[in-house]
Amino acid sequence: MDDSRIRLLFIVSSLVFGGAEKHAVTLANTLDCRRYRLSLAYLKDDATLLPQIDRTNLDGGVFCCHVARKVDSAAVQTLADHVRDERIDAIVCVNTYPLLYATLAARRARMPVKLIEVFHTTELGGVDDQLQMLFYRPFIRLSDQLVYVCKNQRQYWRRRLLRARRDCVIHNGVDISHFDLRQTECERQQVRQRFGFGKADYLIGLCAAMRPEKAHGDLLQALARLRNAGVQAKCLLIGDGPERGRIEAQISALNLREHVRITGFESDVRPTIGACDVMTIVSHHVETFSIATLEAMAMGKPMVMSRIGGANEQIEHGKNGYLFAKGDIAALTGALTRLQHRPHAESMGQLARDTIERQFSLAVMVDAYDRLFSGMVNAYQVERGNIRVA
Repeated sequence: MDDSRIRLLFIVSSLVFGGAEKHAVTLANTLDCRRYRLSLAYLKDDATLLPQIDRTNLDGGVFCCHVARKVDSAAVQTLADHVRDERIDAIVCVNTYPLLYATLAARRARMPVKLIEVFHTTELGGVDDQLQMLFYRPFIRLSDQLVYVCKNQRQYWRRRLLRARRDCVIHNGVDISHFDLRQTECERQQVRQRFGFGKADYLIGLCAAMRPEKAHGDLLQALARLRNAGVQAKCLLIGDGPERGRIEAQISALNLREHVRITGFESDVRPTIGACDVMTIVSHHVETFSIATLEAMAMGKPMVMSRIGGANEQIEHGKNGYLFAKGDIAALTGALTRLQHRPHAESMGQLARDTIERQFSLAVMVDAYDRLFSGMVNAYQVERGNIRVA
């Protein structure tokens, strides 16, 4: 393979099943390995997404740093050795914790490495998150490029004086050939039957890790209101996580045990998304430019989504879905009520698919990152008098 390839190292906190992590894996899997020598490091031992990595595309290696404390010197050394041995040109950091390690590793390796921060966070959850952000601000300021994943996010953080040497917006994208409309009606009904739902049920889905910020309880309250109003609504919660016990308790408290099912972790969410009539995201914070939303829209599902982060860049209210103020159960219930009529939901779902094809495909996203990475590295090589052709 050509030694003039650009050498990129991706660093993620872990390979836990989450939007930012999936984004990094998808990008690393899709960049052209004829132009890039790619490697990926994950700091913590959780490797749920490891089977989804295409190691043939990452010929620089995939490895765990086995971080045991906030700042683990052995992990920094592992990264520094890799940066030096692989002659890494740029490190792509997925959120702020990897940026800390990338900065320390680059300094220890004494290599002129470009630091690129891909930032997936907008509103912070609580005091602890806000204090952590104060700690990371200097590291972001020293990074060579800050990538926001939506326009609203950049506006939000610029107002709060977050700065890097440069910044840009690259919207998340999804593979429209992978997330498509090929599920047959028979296959759809088979998935419904697996979870005890019938063909006539109005099935509302939520695909998200079971964490506090995802606010699953809001959807459960809306479901209870729908059923009290006589709507034959059911709910499929796709995913798992630390809040599962609390969510199951809420289901029982609202007398919804016969009407809600939890799938647990699903390595392929397409069959379960396809079985639903409508998909929701009801998060209160953290959500910036939801990949789960893009996946559902690509599969022709109308979205009902809390208006946070870049939601209004994805959803045109009343056209390809509905937006509501976070925590507004009445507005959420109203939007779901309007979508109970299947022809209306299917019409909106087709418009959702059209939106993804036009604006948020994987091809569009990867092309933008390719231009960013190659432009940064080649410009730096020219500055150093070592012109690289890639």
